Amino acid sequence: MDDQQISWDEAIGQVSESLEGAVSFEEFCQKVLNVRPSSVKNPKNSIRQRLRYDWRNRLIYLDRNTLLPTRLAMQGVRFAVPLTPQAVKQNLLLIDPAFVGFFDHRTLLKTIKLLDEQGQALPTVLKSFKEKETTPFGDMEVEHSGFELVEWFNSHQAQAGDYVLITIEDWDQRCFRLEYESAHVREQHRAEITAQNQELADLIFEALESERDEGVLASVAVYSAYARMQDPRGYPGDHWMQVIEQDSRMLYDGFMIRYSDWRSLFDMFDEALEESSTVEEAIALSPEQARAVYRFKAAFAFRPGLWRRIEIQGEQTLADFNSILVTAFGHDWDHLGGFWKRVQRGKSKRYRYIDLGTVDPFGGGEGADTPIASIELQPGDILKYVFDFGDWIEHTLTLEEIVEPEEGIEYPHIAAQNEPCYRYCERCKVEGRKTVATWICIDCSDREQRDVLLCEDCLNEEHEDHYTDKILY
Repeated sequence: MDDQQISWDEAIGQVSESLEGAVSFEEFCQKVLNVRPSSVKNPKNSIRQRLRYDWRNRLIYLDRNTLLPTRLAMQGVRFAVPLTPQAVKQNLLLIDPAFVGFFDHRTLLKTIKLLDEQGQALPTVLKSFKEKETTPFGDMEVEHSGFELVEWFNSHQAQAGDYVLITIEDWDQRCFRLEYESAHVREQHRAEITAQNQELADLIFEALESERDEGVLASVAVYSAYARMQDPRGYPGDHWMQVIEQDSRMLYDGFMIRYSDWRSLFDMFDEALEESSTVEEAIALSPEQARAVYRFKAAFAFRPGLWRRIEIQGEQTLADFNSILVTAFGHDWDHLGGFWKRVQRGKSKRYRYIDLGTVDPFGGGEGADTPIASIELQPGDILKYVFDFGDWIEHTLTLEEIVEPEEGIEYPHIAAQNEPCYRYCERCKVEGRKTVATWICIDCSDREQRDVLLCEDCLNEEHEDHYTDKILY
């Protein structure tokens, strides 16, 4: 390779800066390869990957095969931010929320340019103040920063509840034009605001649904959403963070946009350990829903040949389901179990899982009292069940059918299981006996680098002090 050859990043940057409109991915790749020839087998994949992780966000996808420079997509975009009492008191245009998402931590605040309604430069002097707030970590003083606009605020007799309308004048230069609007005037545009907000929310959610993972970078989703709006330069809707906050489908975690029911593993542990003092109302079920029998095929996610058929009634709960699954698969009882429902993501073939809650070893937990019928399942639907969050023993629960209960059957119960493929005790085999192995000695298996399988009697005779695990058939 020529030592003087420019990098992929430099080549992508050069081509991006030269574009004057949208371009197909194929054409963009050809332009990049003209600047930086490559001998790799599939250079287009290399370019696509670099675009995916381009922290500068120089290009956005209008669709899977069409690119547009972000500087063109965001030119003239308008949005509104409300003035809080503290912002008015301090004569500040607060950076959060006004400019969140419109520059990253690499952009120096002192490089931002502000203009008034006539296009005249406004001061960009930064000022901070601290305010006591309740945070996830308790009550604490939080520092807020903003641009001090004393004269501009005074000229408009700024009041809390009024708005600053912001227009992106130059994306690369981070130049923003400010307009002042009273709450009364803005309320007269309520229909336009609602329509703009809904369109933006739908496009951001579409970006989330289209993402490979269950979260999308805020910048990626927001920039592409603005680029695809019918009129992002018309009367401004609310700031994108406020739009997401008002939408029940999504949340913003400060970095990613996620589904509103998303919780981290730490959240699940914390919630499972918390004592809840609230009394939830019982979910009303019809008599038909309550008595219906849900027939599931429950299998290990990574060993599907080992399965149990579980039948449980609609009025019975996830606590009941957890209990029968622990029995069916021979789990130790003293761990948490968790349930998730699989749902389709948009019109794609991808899925995500909605958290239904956990069940603790004593039958409590935020999901314990959830009736099976309330989950609104249809035959073919799938639940994920995880036992012991430490070892993460994952199961797939497929609803095969919903049937009428049979007389004389006590639900929930194990209706069937896989044909066992037995393995035999190696010690008994040496002595000429064929005895089904029910235990594996972990200590001996690790030492000998093979499975050491034993029956109950042989285990007790020679491996009593060893770490062992029961074999499930």
